[in-house]
Amino acid sequence: MDKCLLLCVLLFSSYSHVSAHYYPSKNTLVSSVTKNAILPIFTFTLNTNEEYFIHIAGPFLVRSCNDGLPRPIIPCGSATCALTRRVSPHQCPPTQNAIINGRCACQATAFEPFQRLCNSNQYTYGDFSMSSLNPRSPSFTFNNVKYLCIPKPFLIDFPPGVLGLAGLAPTALATWNQLTPPRLGLEKKFALCLPSDTNKGAIFFGGGPYKLGNTDARSMLTYTQLIKNPRRLNNYFLRLKGIFVNGEKILLAQNAFGFDGKGDGGVTLSTVTPFTTLRSDIYKVFTEAFSKATSDIPRVNSTTPLEFCFKSTEHFQVPQIDMKFADGKIWKVIAANSMKKISDDVACLAFLNGGDAAAQAVVIGMHQMENTLLEFDVGRSAFGFSCSLGLVNASCGDFQTKP
Repeated sequence: MDKCLLLCVLLFSSYSHVSAHYYPSKNTLVSSVTKNAILPIFTFTLNTNEEYFIHIAGPFLVRSCNDGLPRPIIPCGSATCALTRRVSPHQCPPTQNAIINGRCACQATAFEPFQRLCNSNQYTYGDFSMSSLNPRSPSFTFNNVKYLCIPKPFLIDFPPGVLGLAGLAPTALATWNQLTPPRLGLEKKFALCLPSDTNKGAIFFGGGPYKLGNTDARSMLTYTQLIKNPRRLNNYFLRLKGIFVNGEKILLAQNAFGFDGKGDGGVTLSTVTPFTTLRSDIYKVFTEAFSKATSDIPRVNSTTPLEFCFKSTEHFQVPQIDMKFADGKIWKVIAANSMKKISDDVACLAFLNGGDAAAQAVVIGMHQMENTLLEFDVGRSAFGFSCSLGLVNASCGDFQTKP
């Protein structure tokens, strides 16, 4: 067994005997996460029964508001309104404010990533609640949470029950930041475990423990640095140094993962991109290496949008893919996350060609993140990732999401 994977298993084993009563009471906010069967999205619950889809590059909390009721006004000249302008989606035109009942009311803009729609409307505030792991306070209500009130056509293709979008970007107005007030002893971080199937996953706001059975899964996390791109404030970026296939580093230009003068490039993560997407120059070298390492496995016809597909047998084995960061930390992508099972006897490499003009060098997609605990410690600019939970006979559905 690879020494990094062995370490993950040993850490899990060493903590697994600890009683759940060992952990002190915490105010950590928590919700189950559901993989949607209609759109490639993951959702969690606010206000007891409202589902919001997880968008880690979304700067705001966005809610469908088509009831025609008046809502509180945030003044155009306020500091809050100024913050919305700093993180307006770069895909959209500048936002124009509106006059409501004789007052200048702040408007903000959201970008809907599936239909690629821009929509501006009133930026307002209200009360939101979320469940907690504290048995004495199993739910917290937060007053004056700012959100973008969007009419229903913006969300027309969303599945029934999905009311809006929970933006989790590294911004002041993001959902995680508004729901982690210091008065509750919460840290400026959130953690995700996206389920790989119909089982539930979990999302945590404010820090751990992240109880996986009797284990605090924080012990399984490896941390690397989160970096900023001043031209892409809504994205989390990682300092990737190299990609390895079967232990061999693929040969790329020295600055293949860096930013250019316009802020394009870099390596980011996405919860609206189904599969990891590589700019063409990286994709070409990567797939050549993967093809060479799998030359003994019969190929079959491609399945849109996946290009490299193989005949999957009972003892089907593919090379491991490693993403090595500048600080030497390695994110190991095992077969469950590198391959997409299409049928009983066909599996495809779950990486896409983003084209020559891709905005980012690498976008790490949802399939590669599934069944893995990921922590975004925004306060410390750190990104934590576990090994695949399948390696320790666990899944995202095993996390405790109730007091």
